[in-house]
This record gives sequence, structure tokens and C-alpha cells, in this order.
Amino acid sequence: MSKGFLYITVAICILISACDLISHSRENVVITVGKRDMTADELKRDIKRMTLRMGITDQEIVYVLRPLINKIIDDYLIMEYSRKKGITISKKELESAVKDIKKDYPGKIFQEMLLYTYIDLEEWKEKLRRQLLIKKIIAKVPEKPTPITFHEIKTYYDSHRQEFKHSQMVKFRQIVTKTRKEAKKIRNRLTKGEDFEELAGNYSITSEAKNGGEVGWISKGELEETMEKAVFSLPTGKISYPKKTPYGYHIFEVLQKRPEGFKSLSEAMKGIEVRLAQQKKESIYKEWLKKLRKIFAVKVNQEAIRTLEFG
Repeated sequence: MSKGFLYITVAICILISACDLISHSRENVVITVGKRDMTADELKRDIKRMTLRMGITDQEIVYVLRPLINKIIDDYLIMEYSRKKGITISKKELESAVKDIKKDYPGKIFQEMLLYTYIDLEEWKEKLRRQLLIKKIIAKVPEKPTPITFHEIKTYYDSHRQEFKHSQMVKFRQIVTKTRKEAKKIRNRLTKGEDFEELAGNYSITSEAKNGGEVGWISKGELEETMEKAVFSLPTGKISYPKKTPYGYHIFEVLQKRPEGFKSLSEAMKGIEVRLAQQKKESIYKEWLKKLRKIFAVKVNQEAIRTLEFG
């Protein structure tokens, strides 16, 4: 999924338990969007799924109930739009996307990742299918954002100066293996002069292996504790001994270090451009959703919702 759609996708990509058109007894329906009905039990189930991922407790749901319900309604509007326009994700498209993602997780790493996040494969595929569908739908929205100008970027940089203050940073690369024994063998080869990029490409189990193991610039506080301690204490150009983390056994090499300070405009420009583009897309997206509410009738039984109980 492209970065341009990342914010939109994260904001609305939740698992809806009643995506199919199901006929419910009218007295049990709490939300209707177009031809789609949702019962109180289905609404509670979806809210619980959302809040679980967001770290919201049952006692806190009451404070965020309205925005959560609005997000669920937005999802239904999108599904209704896709139904009306005949926009779907084929099995071939889904499997192709799954295959592309699995390329970054060699061996059994993909299955281990799913186990680590406590998510079922089919549930994960359904979530991915929705992401692909949303991307396809958004691509068909007629209005497109205008290009970001240098003036817009410069204005944002000047008015949000504190956002570009950074702590101590390091630029490093790594090779990650499953076992300490394998990591030791690779480190010995590195100390004898073998190429780091080549060994990373051949043996590292993480996604940056295809880039020679290079992770790029990282600020202090962004890494897992063991990794951070290792890379920020490592002298530039020195190969570390294998370090065990939850992800495997790491061999680090720090390429550059940077003290605390501010990013220059040239350094911040790309990130600002992406952020402003996302803001424009989000604004267009919100306006589009407003139009969908005029096309597909939205009915909410406020009385039934006030009686919902969680816990």
C-alpha cells in the first residue's frame, strides 16, 4: 500500500463483523447505512475489536463512543459505495498482495509474526482485503489534491520549528539471524574483511536485508531497549558482537552519528511534503464521506445506543 494512502487506511481499516447484507429483525437494528443493518451485538463486537487494538478499557469506551460509531458508519458508507459501483478485490489481487508482503518475511518469520500479534491468517487476509479495497475506492474518487508547493513546505517548516528538533541520532546497518551460532560465524567473516552488504543480503532475516542491512537514521528513543543501548554505545565503523533481542541475534555497524539539534529544511522537506499531501487527501476524503451520507441514508437509533453496556 502506498504511503499516500497510509493515514487514511489506518484511520478506517477495522474489521466489520456485518459486512454482508443481512436481514435483521427491525427492533434489533441500531444502525442502518443504505441497505446494511447492524444490531446492538454486532456494534458492540466491532467497538470491542477497535478499542482492544487502541488500548482503550471498557470503562473508557463511554468517552470515545461517538467517534468510534462515526468510524464504523464511515466504513459502512465505503462498503455501500463499493457495492453500488461494483468495486471488488479479486482472489487473484488478494493473493498477489499477500505474496508481495511475504517476500519481506523469509522462512517461517511470517507465521511467527502472526502468532506474535495474536491474529488468525484468514482474519489478517480479510483485513488486507479491506485495505486493498479502500485503496482502490479512494483512487476512484474524482477530486484529486493539488501538488504541494515549495512555499507550502517552507511555511510549514517555519511555523512548526519544534517538530524538527531531534535527539541524538545514529545511522546504522545490521545483520539479524535466528541463532547466536550463525551470528558469530557471520561476524567472524566480517572481521576478516567480507562485505557487510553482501552478507546482509544473503543471511539477514529482516526486511532491510535487501538494502544491504541499512536501517537509516534513527533517533534515540525509537528502538527496542537492547538495540538502542547497543547502537548508541557502539563507535562508528566498529562491528558489534551479536546482541540478542526479541527479533533475533543482531550484528550492528554504526555508519554515522549526529548530535541533538534541528533538521534543516532540505532534510525535513520530504517528510513535510508527505504530511501535507496526506492532509490534503484526508480533507478531500472527509468531504467525500459527507457526500456519501447524502447518497446513502444513515439511521442511528440513539436510544438503543445509550443503553449499550460494555464490560
